[in-house]
Amino acid sequence: MKYDVLAIAVHPQTGRVTAGPRTERIDTESNELFEDCRGPWDVEDRYEAFWNRLNDSWEWDFPKGKEKVKVVRVDVVGLEQLTG
Repeated sequence: MKYDVLAIAVHPQTGRVTAGPRTERIDTESNELFEDCRGPWDVEDRYEAFWNRLNDSWEWDFPKGKEKVKVVRVDVVGLEQLTG
């Protein structure tokens, strides 16, 4: 299944939007990072975890100068054809 992920980057202390929005297409059949995702929420969670949890120490000490990526929306590509 393919998904379009709309995301923004925010300052981790202030929440101020620093970049975006941008859309990235995720194909769960060809992208092994997302291969076990079963729906939009799984894709959203995995996408944010990939960008924001690269190192376990970030839970307590998020790196200075690093933005957090926040997903705004996940759309199933071709959903209108599936539900049509």
